[in-house]
Order: sequence, then C-alpha cells, then structure tokens
Amino acid sequence: MLSIARQQCASLARRQVRHASTGGRPDTNAASGDSRMELIRRVLFESPNREPTIKLEGEALEQHETIERAWKLHKMRQREQRQQTLERQFRSVHAAMSELEKTSDRLFKGAIVKSRHITYPKQSKIPTETPSNQGWDYSYKASSE
Repeated sequence: MLSIARQQCASLARRQVRHASTGGRPDTNAASGDSRMELIRRVLFESPNREPTIKLEGEALEQHETIERAWKLHKMRQREQRQQTLERQFRSVHAAMSELEKTSDRLFKGAIVKSRHITYPKQSKIPTETPSNQGWDYSYKASSE
C-alpha cells in the first residue's frame, strides 16, 4: 500500500515539474507536434528502413554461390601469399641479424636497441588547421632540366 502511494507521489511530482518547465503550459511537444523532437526520436531510436533482400532461386542462386566461392578463394590466396611474403621477410631479417651477431657484437647491439629519443611522431610535423608562419614563397622558381 505504501509503495503505491510513493508511485502516485512520484508521478504527481513529475507532472508538476514537467508543467513548471514548460512555463505553466501543457506538454507543448505533444500538443503542437514539434517536428524536431519527432525527427530526433526517429533518428536515434528507429532502425533504418532497408530494402528486402532478393531471394535467388535455381540457376541464379547457383551462379551467386559460385561467384561467392571464387571470391573467397581469391581472398584466401591473397592472405596466404601475404603470409608467405611476411614469413620470407622475417626469415631473411633473422638470418641477417644472426650474421650481424657473428660479425660484430657492437653493431648487433646497436641494431636491437631502440632509441628512446628518436621516434617517428616526434620527427614528423604535427598537422595543424592553421597556415604556416612563412606563408607562400612567391620567389620560388622550378628548376628547368
């Protein structure tokens, strides 16, 4: 019994707050049909309308499946070729590093130590929205070769 009274009190309070926020007017969005609110609701909460998928049958379905299998086979072969290339590069780098270790210990240690002071982002120019301070070089002439 007590919880029903609390619910009624909360409902009444919500109505009073809503009524006060609209300046004493009833719910203006519902009464006037505010198109902005309706548009926002539709964009945020409704799923987009999609065209129905085409149902293939017979020869068209067989052709589609054949093309799909051929495409997957093509993509698989591309992945395998890329993987083989990467493995070949890794093996050659590994062989070069082992040869360098046999040849010169100083050069080997220099090759495996990463410098803490020189990194790619610090070397590159930071992209900005503003133009450079120098501006355009109007006196520049291309070399005539």
